[in-house]
Formats: sequence, C-alpha cells, structure tokens
Amino acid sequence: MVHGRSQGGQLADDLQSTWTKTLQEGFGAASKSWPTAIDVDFPYYADTLDRLAAQANLPTPADVVAKGTGQNLAFEQFMQSALGEMEEKGNISEAEVRAQMPAGIPQQKGVQNWGWVQAIARVIDNRLTGTSTFTIEKFLRDVFLYVTNREVARQINEIVEAKLTGEPTIVIGHSLGSVVAYNVVKKNQATMKLRKIITLGSPLGLRAISSKLGIAENPAGQDGWYNAYDERDIVALNPLDETYFPADPAIVNNDKVRNKTDNRHGIIGYLNDKDVATHIAAAFA
Repeated sequence: MVHGRSQGGQLADDLQSTWTKTLQEGFGAASKSWPTAIDVDFPYYADTLDRLAAQANLPTPADVVAKGTGQNLAFEQFMQSALGEMEEKGNISEAEVRAQMPAGIPQQKGVQNWGWVQAIARVIDNRLTGTSTFTIEKFLRDVFLYVTNREVARQINEIVEAKLTGEPTIVIGHSLGSVVAYNVVKKNQATMKLRKIITLGSPLGLRAISSKLGIAENPAGQDGWYNAYDERDIVALNPLDETYFPADPAIVNNDKVRNKTDNRHGIIGYLNDKDVATHIAAAFA
C-alpha cells in the first residue's frame, strides 16, 4: 500500500490500519471474503517528503504574483500547465476564476497571467477540495519534486522498495502514491512477482505530470493494471487511456467510483468501493 501526500506527522501503523480496515469494508460491500494468508506492507515516506519539500522552498502562485517570474522557471511552467488542465477539465468557469482574482493586478484571462493561475488554485481549494488538509498548490509542489528531482525520487523510492519481497505482490497506490508505485514497479518488474497494480485517484492522466515520466508503459503487463477514480476528483481528472496515458497492454479504467470524502479524493472513499474491492479480491484469488 503506497500512500499519497499530506500524511506527515502520523503513525505508519495507524495509517496502515485505516487502509486495511477500509478495504475490508469494501470486501464486505462486494460480498468477498478477506484472505487470511496475506501480509500488508505500508512503506511510510511522508515525513521524508515533507522535509525535502521544505528544503526545496518552491514559489507559490502568490509568490510569483508578488515577486515576478523567474524564481524557478521549471516549476512555474509545471504549475501553469497543471492548473490550466484542471481549469479546462474541472468545469471551472471564467466567472469563478475572476471572482478570486487578486485586486490591483492585470485581469487578462489565461495561465500566462499569474494572477489568473493563483485564482484557479483558490477556486479549486474553495469549491472542490472541501478540506483544509489538502491544497492544490501543495499537492502540485510535492508531485513536481518527485517527478523532477532525482534525489527526492531516490529517497522515496528506496523507502518503498525496502518493503518489496519475493512473494506474489499486489501494489495499491493512491494519489501521489500511484506515481511512486508506477516508478517502483517499472524499475523492479523483472524481479517482482507482481499480481496486479491498483491505482486510486491517480494524477498520472495529467499531461503536466505524465510528460515528466518518459514514454508511458504498463509494467504490470498481462497481470493487469486497474485504475479507479471519481470524475469529481480534481486530482484524477483523466483516465489512463490511449489519450492521456497510452500503454500496452491497455489499463482498465473505472470512472464510476462515488467517493464520499469531502474532497472526493480521500483514500477511504476509494478503498470501500465494492468494484475496487472486487478487483483486488480477484488479484488475491
């Protein structure tokens, strides 16, 4: 089980217990029996990620509005691209963005205007996330660090890889954890006894992210990759299909999850879904 961001300062055992109990609820909803002869591994990298993110000190859209561009051009371009995609696919209207535009700055429409970028982030946080523990700026910051900084990726991947064994394995990745899981499985596919990859609320369909990962592939091969998401989840806007993440064999996508967490992105709202549980149960079998 590979968690996402915003888990810092928590106990790995508590998080693992929550994931496991919630998935067991999903098994119950799907009328599936929970297998007895399994081990659950929960590599915890959140504190490492938070430390590395603090050290990176990347600019926010508000910083760019106040201080001007050029503080970190690669990150600025990434933010423009990602938030532009989210504006387009997230049913965010021009009126909503303009209502969040800071006063006294240029009002032209488009992600070349950093006031506009800042306003998109505000709309997403106010209208779509519904919880103070998640902000789209911090999410994109952490994803950017992982997909562009080799040292950040190395440290996080090593934590996850340390839990790999020679036993038959199902990998479940949520949010940023789905990106980590993808990279770890791709690197270790020759030595793993992989049963299936399960990704939940994955941002891999965002071109701003997938473009940083090289040519898309399905490291699960014929064992299969199942990707589930709620269409209202702003992080998981696009399916992992031939348009947004072309891979061979094709990835199975399920966009019918109705995630009941406040921001439509929480892991609990994915693991207790009966279709998700059914696919995991099939991989156990």
